[in-house]
Amino acid sequence: MSQENVHWDNVLEKNVRAKKSLVGHVEAISDRFILIAATAGVKYNVPRSHIKTEIGKEILLDISPKDLQKYRFK
Repeated sequence: MSQENVHWDNVLEKNVRAKKSLVGHVEAISDRFILIAATAGVKYNVPRSHIKTEIGKEILLDISPKDLQKYRFK
């Protein structure tokens, strides 16, 4: 997935969408993953390769909310 237009120094606290559904916000980033904080303390550790693009104050993922579940942080 092309991530050329993602400004990594400005992604913290941006909203995250899996397809069209809002799933949370970026809490932390590393070289390979982004940590997404959702409601009720649920967190997802998603590989950066799933980031499709950044539009304004949102990060768009290339996976569905259902597929996001496999990255749930325990």
